[in-house]
Amino acid sequence: MAVAGMALNSGSRMWTPFKELHVLVDAAIFRKQPDAAHDLELALRKHKPSFISLLQNPAKNRIHKETIQKATTEGIMIMGQQGTQTLTQQFIDEALIISDLFSLNEYAAVELLMAGENQLSHFPGLTRGLVAVLLYYDGRRSLVNCLRTLIQAREGRTWTLGLSDDLVGMITRFTDQVMEEGLTNKILELVKGMDLTRELDKLQEDRALGNAKHRKQVTDLFKEIKLSLAECLFCWVCQSPLGKMETLQLIAFLKNDQSVNPDGTLDNVSLAVLMTLLYSIDVAVVEQEDSEDIMQKYPIFVDQTYVPAVHKEITLGQQWANLGVKALVEFAWALTLRTMSQQATGPDLNEYCEDDEYVMDSAIQEHVFTFVKDTVVASSVFHQEEFYIRKLHTLITDFIIQMPLKVKELRNRGDEAARIILAHAQEGLPPPTHLRTDFEELMKLIAGLYQKDPLKLELALEYWCPPEAGQNGSSFATVYHYRPPQRQVSLFKFVRLAGDLLPPSLYVPYINMLMGLANGPQCAHHCFNLLKFNGGHASSVSWDHFFLSLNQYYASLRQELPLSSESSHIPRYASRGITPQELYGLIAVLKLTRQVAEQDDSARIALCENQQWLPVVILFGVMSCSVPPALKAELLLTLAAFAKSPEIAASLWQSLESSQILPTHSQSVQGSGGIQVELDEVEARNEEFPMTRAFLDFLSVLTDIPVPAALGAGYRAPGFDPYLDFLRDSVFLKFNTRAYKNPEEKWQVSKGTLEVLYKLLRDHEILGEHFIDQHVEVQGGGTALANNPPGHNLLIHMLNDGGMLKMILYIIDEATKMLDRYVPFPGKEYLERTVLLCLKMIEVTLERQDQFINMLRDSGSSVMVAPMEKLLMGINPRSGKADHVVNIVKFVTYKNAVPEHALSAVKILCSVCQSLVVQPELVGMLTENENTSEDLLCGFVECLETDDVEVADVEEDEDEELTGAQIRNATRQNILKLILYTLDQPSPSVAHFLLGFELRKPVGKTNLQDPGVMGSPRTCLHSILTILDKGVGTRTGPLCLSEAPLLAELAYHTIYSLCANKDTSSPTMRYLRTTQDFLYRHVQHVPFRKAEFDSGPSSETTLLNQQSWLLKSVAIELRLTALNKQRSHTQRLMNLLLEDTLVSQQQGGMRPDGTFDPEYSYLEADRTGLSTTQFGQRQLASGGQTRRKVLQILDVIDFTQAYPAPMQFEFFDHSVIEQVISSCEQKNERGVVLCNVKMLYRILMNELNALQGSTAAGQRPLVAQEIESVLAYVVKRNSIRELLHGKRQAFQAWRHVVEVTLTACPVELLTGEARQNVLFELLQDLLLKMSDTDATPELTSPVAAVILTLMANLRQCFIMDQSELAQLQHTSQYVSLLDSSGVAAANQNVVFGQQAGSRTLFASSLQVVLKGLIEHVLRSSGGQQRVRANMYGALLYYLQIAVKPKPLPTLETVKNRSVGSALTMKESELEKLMRENLMTILGYGENFMEVVCRDACDGHDIGRMLSLAVLDAILAIDKHQVWLSYMVSKGYIQHLIDSLLHDDDKLQGMLNPSPEPLKALYIYESKMGLLTRLAETPSGAHRLLQCGIMGRLAECAFFDLRPESGRFHAAGFEETETFIPNIMIRYRQLLFPALRLCLAAMTSLGIENREVANQVLRFTVAHADIFNSILRDRHAVLSRPALEELSLTTAVIGRAASEGEPESDFAQGDTSYIEFRGHLSRIQHQLIALLPKYCMSESLKNQLKDVDAHITEDGRDTKAEINIAVLEIASNVVAYCRAVISKAGMSAQYCRIMFGPSLIEATSRDMHSFDDLQSMVVNSSRPPNLGIVVYQLKQCSNHFMTVFDSHKQHLRKLNTLGELSNEELKELSGGTSTEKMSSQQRQQLAKKRLVQILGYIAQELKLYFYIIENCLFILWRHLEYYLIHCVAADQGQSLFQMHAKKQALRRLQDGPSMNSFHKTELSDDDLSLNVTGVSKDDLDRLRSDAPVYINESVLKKLQEMEECYGKSHSRYGFTEGLVRRIKRLIKLHT
Repeated sequence: MAVAGMALNSGSRMWTPFKELHVLVDAAIFRKQPDAAHDLELALRKHKPSFISLLQNPAKNRIHKETIQKATTEGIMIMGQQGTQTLTQQFIDEALIISDLFSLNEYAAVELLMAGENQLSHFPGLTRGLVAVLLYYDGRRSLVNCLRTLIQAREGRTWTLGLSDDLVGMITRFTDQVMEEGLTNKILELVKGMDLTRELDKLQEDRALGNAKHRKQVTDLFKEIKLSLAECLFCWVCQSPLGKMETLQLIAFLKNDQSVNPDGTLDNVSLAVLMTLLYSIDVAVVEQEDSEDIMQKYPIFVDQTYVPAVHKEITLGQQWANLGVKALVEFAWALTLRTMSQQATGPDLNEYCEDDEYVMDSAIQEHVFTFVKDTVVASSVFHQEEFYIRKLHTLITDFIIQMPLKVKELRNRGDEAARIILAHAQEGLPPPTHLRTDFEELMKLIAGLYQKDPLKLELALEYWCPPEAGQNGSSFATVYHYRPPQRQVSLFKFVRLAGDLLPPSLYVPYINMLMGLANGPQCAHHCFNLLKFNGGHASSVSWDHFFLSLNQYYASLRQELPLSSESSHIPRYASRGITPQELYGLIAVLKLTRQVAEQDDSARIALCENQQWLPVVILFGVMSCSVPPALKAELLLTLAAFAKSPEIAASLWQSLESSQILPTHSQSVQGSGGIQVELDEVEARNEEFPMTRAFLDFLSVLTDIPVPAALGAGYRAPGFDPYLDFLRDSVFLKFNTRAYKNPEEKWQVSKGTLEVLYKLLRDHEILGEHFIDQHVEVQGGGTALANNPPGHNLLIHMLNDGGMLKMILYIIDEATKMLDRYVPFPGKEYLERTVLLCLKMIEVTLERQDQFINMLRDSGSSVMVAPMEKLLMGINPRSGKADHVVNIVKFVTYKNAVPEHALSAVKILCSVCQSLVVQPELVGMLTENENTSEDLLCGFVECLETDDVEVADVEEDEDEELTGAQIRNATRQNILKLILYTLDQPSPSVAHFLLGFELRKPVGKTNLQDPGVMGSPRTCLHSILTILDKGVGTRTGPLCLSEAPLLAELAYHTIYSLCANKDTSSPTMRYLRTTQDFLYRHVQHVPFRKAEFDSGPSSETTLLNQQSWLLKSVAIELRLTALNKQRSHTQRLMNLLLEDTLVSQQQGGMRPDGTFDPEYSYLEADRTGLSTTQFGQRQLASGGQTRRKVLQILDVIDFTQAYPAPMQFEFFDHSVIEQVISSCEQKNERGVVLCNVKMLYRILMNELNALQGSTAAGQRPLVAQEIESVLAYVVKRNSIRELLHGKRQAFQAWRHVVEVTLTACPVELLTGEARQNVLFELLQDLLLKMSDTDATPELTSPVAAVILTLMANLRQCFIMDQSELAQLQHTSQYVSLLDSSGVAAANQNVVFGQQAGSRTLFASSLQVVLKGLIEHVLRSSGGQQRVRANMYGALLYYLQIAVKPKPLPTLETVKNRSVGSALTMKESELEKLMRENLMTILGYGENFMEVVCRDACDGHDIGRMLSLAVLDAILAIDKHQVWLSYMVSKGYIQHLIDSLLHDDDKLQGMLNPSPEPLKALYIYESKMGLLTRLAETPSGAHRLLQCGIMGRLAECAFFDLRPESGRFHAAGFEETETFIPNIMIRYRQLLFPALRLCLAAMTSLGIENREVANQVLRFTVAHADIFNSILRDRHAVLSRPALEELSLTTAVIGRAASEGEPESDFAQGDTSYIEFRGHLSRIQHQLIALLPKYCMSESLKNQLKDVDAHITEDGRDTKAEINIAVLEIASNVVAYCRAVISKAGMSAQYCRIMFGPSLIEATSRDMHSFDDLQSMVVNSSRPPNLGIVVYQLKQCSNHFMTVFDSHKQHLRKLNTLGELSNEELKELSGGTSTEKMSSQQRQQLAKKRLVQILGYIAQELKLYFYIIENCLFILWRHLEYYLIHCVAADQGQSLFQMHAKKQALRRLQDGPSMNSFHKTELSDDDLSLNVTGVSKDDLDRLRSDAPVYINESVLKKLQEMEECYGKSHSRYGFTEGLVRRIKRLIKLHT
C-alpha cells in the first residue's frame, strides 16, 4: 500500500465522531450532567477543525483510490483488527460510488460503507450502501446540530439555558473563534448550495435511494441539515449582534433567495434567514436602562459605516428576487431608523434616520402587510417559533406606537377608499381596482398574527387596558391598581379608535382583528367588556348591536318558512334579509362571539344570562330558518362555544331536542327535515359539509357532560339513541362513500364523528340495569322501549362484526397504506387523528369487554356479542388475510410521525395477548411476512430506544394532553409491560418474538447473539440492555436510573423475569454472562442512590424496585453458576459483593470501634454496644470509607417510615370517609393495594353535587377544599404504601443474594474466618436496624427470618470446625477458631481482646449477637408470632454454638495424648463461652424468663415448639438451675406436665388413620424433650417426680392405642417416608420420648433411688399390655424402628425392674399389689425370653447380612443402626439378668439363680429354634440354660475380634486417605452420584464416610464388650453356685429340704422384684422343685461339659480382648479377674 501504517476506522470518521460529539453536547448542555463539561471542552478542541471547515468533506485522493482498488488482494489495515483485511470487489465498487457521489475521500467512503454494514441490524430491509447514505447525512446533521446547540448556549441578550458560568464562558470563547473564521458566509454558501431536488436526483442516479421510507429519511435529514444551518445564524443573532459584513451577507442572500412553498408561504430556511436579518437590525436594546453600556457592544452603534452601508444595500441595491421580503426588511429598517432617531446619534446618521418615513412608505407601497400575513404568518412553522412571533409582534406594535401619524394616514386612506366603494355600489358600478387597502391589510395581519397561540404567549394582552375606575361601573376598577405603561395605553387606543365610525368595508376586518386579539382568557374578557361598553354609544361594534341585528334577521327570516314539509329542503339563500356582505359580517360576528365565549368563562355565562340578548334562543331560531350552510355551521359552532359551561350545556340539550335540528320523533314540526336533509340533499350535492362538521363539534362539546337521562321524554323513549343513530348510520358509515371537493374534509368528518363516539364509549359506566329492558310511556299513549346509554349501544356494535367495526378496521387499514407511502397528502393530520380514535375505540372496548360480557351473560339477555380479540382475528376483506392485528401493530413503526398511535397499538396488543384463545396465533400472524416481521420488530426497538427523559410520573389520563416525550415514554413502558405479561405464556409468545428467541425450536435452544452476528436482528432485548448500560462504568452510574426511572425499573424486571423463566433462563443468562458481563458491571454501581435533585417517596420507591430486580437476578446468577460449577463467575460476583468497597459520601455516624454506619448515631453508642469486626468499614489513607457492598446495599433500605398525620374533617365523617377509601382500593400490577384516586374523586364529587339548599350552596367551596385535602391525603398514603412495598421487595432481594451466597455457593469460596466475619457483620447490622425504636414492624418482621438463616450458617461454621477436630484427632493441626493459640499459630487476622484472658474478638462479638437476639425477643413480645418464632430459632442456633462436640468413639481417642490436650483446651474455651452466654441470659432477669416460658406454654404452635427448644438449651447450660427454680416457682413445670393429660385427646387423634394436622404431636415431642432435659439432672428429675410426671404419663390413654403390628411387618415399610407418617411411626413418636424420659430420670437419680424406679414400674404396669406386645417381638424381619422400640423398652423395664421395690408403695394384703405383681411378672418373663432370640447366632447374623445397606437422607446407615439396635437389646437383657443376680447378694451361695446348669446350647453351631425356646421360657417354669450365656459369650467374642480388625482397617484408610485408589474412593463417597466430583471433593466425602463407619464400629465394640462382661459375670456366679454350693435334688430329702429352705429364705429377701421362675409360692410342702430341681446328673454333666466349652482358647481370647480394648477403657481388670476366677472354678471343681 502506498500509505503504510494508516488504519481505517470501521466506525467511520464521517459519522461516529460527530454522533458521539452530539451525545456529549446534549449531556453537557441540555441534560446538565456535571461530568460532561470537562469532556466537552476536550472534544471541542479535537473537533474544532470540523466546525471551522463546516460540512467540507475530506478531499478525494488518487493514492487512496489506488490503495482501495488493490484491497482485494493486498488488503487494508483496519483499526482494532490484526493484520490486513481484504475487501470484495463489490464492496470496493460501492465505496467508490459513495466517494464519487459525495465527493468524498476514498478512505472515508470505505469507512462509511463499513459503518453501514455494522449498522445493518438497525435498518432491516436496507443494504449497506443505503445505510451508509443515511449515516453520511446523519453525521452531517449531528455536527450542525452540535454547532446550533453550542450557539444557543452562548452568553447573550435573548435567553439563557441555566448553565454554569465556566461552561458558558468556554462555549462563548469557542464559538467566537469559529465565527472569526467566517462562519456566517460559510453557512450562507452551504444553504445556497443545498438543493433538495438536485440532491435527490443525484442519489437516484447512483441508486442511492431505497424504498419510500428510506427516501423520506434522506429527505428529512437533508431538510434538517439545511434548516439547522440557518438556525445557527438565527441563534447567534438572537444572542449576539452581527457585524456589518455579516449583515450585508444576509441581505445579499435574501436578495437572491426566492424559495417559497407550494402554498405561497416562505420556505422554512428562508424564513429563518429573514428572521436572522430582522433580529440583526433590531435596536430595541436602547429602551433598556443600561442601554449605553450595552450599545457599545452593538456594531450598529459602534461602527459608523454600518448604518450607511446597510441603508444603501436595502434601499438602493440591486433588484430583490422577492419584493415582499424587501418590503418587510424595509419595514423593519424604517422602525430601526425611527428608534435610532429618538436617541442621541451622531450627525452622520441623522440624514439616514430622517429617511425613516420614506423607507416605511416604500414598504407599505409594496404591500408589506399582505406579504407578512400571507407568506410569513401563514407559514406552518411560524406559530411554533416563539422568537419569530415576538419579533413580528414587536415590529407591528412599534409601528403603531412610534408612527401614529402613519397609522392615522392609513386609516384615513381606508375611510376614503370605503367612501369610494360605497359610492360606486350605490351607482351600481364595480369598485375601482387601484384603491389602497393598507389599513384593512394591517388589521388582517394583526388578526392573523394573534389568532393562533399554541405556545400560550398571550402577546395580544398588550393591546388591552383595563377600563378606568368608575367607568360604566366596571368591576375591574377594584382589581387593577396600577397605571398601565404608555405602550399598552397606545395600543389599546389604536384598538378602540380603529372601531370608531367603521365604514362597511372595514367592518369585517376590524371584527376579525378583535377576534385575533381576543385569543386568551384575559384578552377575551377585555374584548367582552369593550363590546359591552360600546353598546351605550350606539356603536355597530357592540353586543347590543350584534344580537339586535341577529334578532331582526330571525324575525325577518322566520316569516319566510315554507308551509309544507315537502319543501323544507329547498334552500332560500337569496332572501331579502341577508346580502352576501351581511352574510360575511354575520359570520365574522359569530366567530368573534364564539372566540370570546370559548376563551372566557365569565363572559360566556354573562352572554347567556343577559335577558336582552338571549343569544341561545336567537341562534337556535336563526338555525331553524332558511340560511346558507356556512351560516348554520357558524351558528352551531357558536352554540358549541356556549356549551363549554356545564350549566349552559344542560339547557342546550333541551333546546337542541325541542328545536328538532335533528328530528327525533314523528311529531317534529319539520317532519323529516333538519340536518339529516341538509346532509343528504344540500351538503352531499355541494360536496362540502360545513354544517355536519359544526354539528359534530356541537355534540362533542355537549357530550363533555353526561347526556341527560330524560332527553326527549314525553315525545319518545328518552335517551341519546336518535343522535347516536344519526352519527353512526348517516355520518360515520357513509362518510367514505361521499364525494368531497376538499379531500381533507373527508377525514374531518370522520374525525368529528369518532370524537363523539369515543367520548361516549370512554365515559360509559357499565351497570347491570342496562341489560334489562325497560318500557316508558310516550305522549299520545302507549309505551316504548327505553333507550340504553349510548356507551352501552356502542359496546354492542363494537363487539359485533357489523358495519361500525368494519368501518373502523377499514380506516386502520387505509391509514397504514397511506402512511406507508411516506408522502404528504391532504388531510393527513385529520386522518392521523381519525385512526387514533379508531385505535382508542378498540383499546377501550378491550378494557371494558370482560365486564360487559360477564354482565350480559348473567342478565340472560338475547344480545349476541363476541370478544374483540376474536373479531380482530377475522379476515380483512381488502387483503383477504387475517391481518387486522398486524395493521394495528404496524403503527409502532410510525412512532416518529404518530407516537400516540404507537402507544395505543401497544396497549391493544397487550390486551389481545391476554386471550388464551388468540395468543397462540399471534406470533404466526406477526411473522407470516418476513419483511413485515422485520419492520415490526424494528418498530418496537425504535420505540424503546428513544432518548426522552421522564419528566414526572404522569398518569395517562384521557382528559390531559400528554407531551410527545410523555407519550414516547409511556410507549416504552407499555412495551416492557407487554413483554413481561407475555413472557410466561406458552412458547412461542409475543415476548419471545420481540426478544429474539427461537420461534420454531424450543426456546431454551436459542443462542442469543449481538445484533448483526450470524444475521441476528436487533431485538428488544438488545434495546433493553442498551438502555440499562448507558452510563455504566462511569462515576454517575446507569443514566436510566435518573432519566427514565420507571423504564429502568421495568427493564430490570424484564431481565429478572428472563432469568427466572425456565425456558429463557439458560440462553439469557449465558448471553448476559459471556457477551455482556451485564450483572457484574451493574452490581458495581449498587446500591442505587437518589440524586441530589431528586426527592419524594416515588423516586425512592423506584430506585428500590430497580435495585430489587437487579439483586434478584444476581441471586439467580449465583445459584446457577454455583450449580454448574462455573467457579470463576461465582467468585467474581461474591468478591464484588463481599469485599470492602468505597462508600459514597452520605450522612451517618462513626461507631465507637471506628467503623462507619449510615444508621448509627452517637446517641445509640451505649444503648446496644453493637460493633462490626475489623473487616467492616475502614478508613483509607485518602480519607474515604470502605464497607462491604452487601452492607452498603442494606444501608440504603431505611426501616423507618413516616406516615401522614390523620385527617381532620369539618364536614365529612371520618369513619365514612375511611369506608369510602377502602371501597376504592384496588391492587396494582405490583400487588400493592392502592386507592383509586379517580374513583374516589368521582364519589366525593357526586356527594358534593348532591348538596341541596342555600346553606349547602355557601358551604360548597369549603367542602370542595376538604375533598382536595382528602385526595391529597390518599395520594400521599398511596405513595407511602408503594414505598413500603418497595422497601420490602428491596430487603427480600438483598435476602436472596445473602442466602444464596451463604447456602448455595461453594463453601470453599468463603471459608473459615472470612465467612465468620461476613456473618458477624451481617448479623450486627441487621440487629442494629431492628433495634431502632422508630423502625416499622412491617419492615423489620422479615429480618428475623434472615437472622435465623445467618445464625444457622454461623453455627455451621463453628460446628464444622469442631467436627473437624473431633473427626481428625489423629492429627494435631486442627484447632477451633475459639482456640486462641490455634488462631495465632494459623496467623489469622483476628485481634485478641486484652480483658478476659485470651478470648478472641469472635467471642465478644458472639455476646453482642446474643444480646441483640434477646433484646429483640423482648421487644417483639406480644407482637408477631412469626418474628418471635424466627428469633427463637436463631437463639437456638446460637446456643448450639457453645455445645461441646461429641468426640467420635474411635479407639484412638484416648491413646493420642496431644490431641486430648487440644480437646481439653477446646472444651475450656467452649465452657467459657457457655458461661458467658449464661451470664448474658441471666443478666436479663425474669423478664426474659417470663417471655420464653409464656411462649412455651401458650401461643403459636411453631413458636411454642421453638421456645420449648430454647428452654431446653438454656436449662442445659444453667448449672445453677436459676431457670429451673423460676419455672418451678411460677408453676410452668407443673403446667407443662399437666398439659400432657390435657392434650391426651388430641394425641389420641394423632393415631387416627387420617389425623388432624400433626402440630399436637410435634408440640408433645418438644415438651417431652424439655422434660427429658430436666430429668437429666438429679434436681430436675426430683422436681419432675414431685410434680407427678410418671403419674400423668400413666394416666395418658394414647399410649394404649398402639396399632396392630402385623400390618407393618414388611421390611422397610415403617421407614417409608411420606408427608404424613403412618400410624406406627406416629405412635412411636409418642412412645419414644416417654421412654427416654424414664431412662433419663433413672440414670440421673442412680440405682440408690428406688422411688424413681417404682414410679417407672407403675407407668409400665399401667400400660402393661402395650409393653407385653412390644416384648413379644413378633417381627419376622429386622426393622430399625421396631428394634429401636424394643431397645428402649428393654432398657427401661430392665433397669426399673432390677432397681425398684414397688411393694413399699402398697399396703399389706392389698389385692392390687397381687395384680400389679402379675403384670410385672409377665413383663419380666417376656424380657428374659428375649435372650435366646438375640443371641448372636448364625441365623441372626445371616438376617443382619441380608439387611440392605441404605444411607438415609440425613446420612444415617440403616444397616449399621439395625446391627447396633440388636446389640443394645441383647445388652439390655443380659444387663437385667446381671442386675438381678448381683442384687441378691455378694455370695454365690445366696445369689439369684436364673439359668439352668445345662450347657447343651453351647454345643451347637446355631440355635435353630429360638422362637420355640423363647415361648418355652415364657410359658414353662423351667429357666433357660446356662448354655445360652456361654453361646452368647463365644459368639460375641468372635464377632468382637472381627469388628476390631475392621476398625483397624478403616482407621488405616482414614490415615492414608490420599493413597486410596479411585475405586475405593468412589465406593466410600457414594458411587455413581459422585462421578462429576473432583478428587478433593471425593476425598472429603470418603473421609466423612470413614469417620461415620468408625463411629458405628466403636459403638458395636463397646456393646460387644459390655455383653461379654455381663455374660462372664453371669457365668461365674452360676458356675460357682452349681459347682460349689448346689446340692442335687436326688441326694436326699434332708439335704434338699435344708437347701430349699435356704432358697426360700433367699427369695423372700430378694423381694418381689426378683423373678421366681416357679409358678407357686415356696413352702415346705411344695414339691414342685423335686420335679424341676437340679439332679446329680445335671451337675455331673455340667462338670464334664464346662472344661470342654469353656476351654482355654475361649478364655485366652477374652484375655486378648481385655488387653487390646478393655484396659484402654477402664483401669480395672474386670474381665481379666472374672476369667481368672472361672479358670480356677473349672480347674478345681471339674
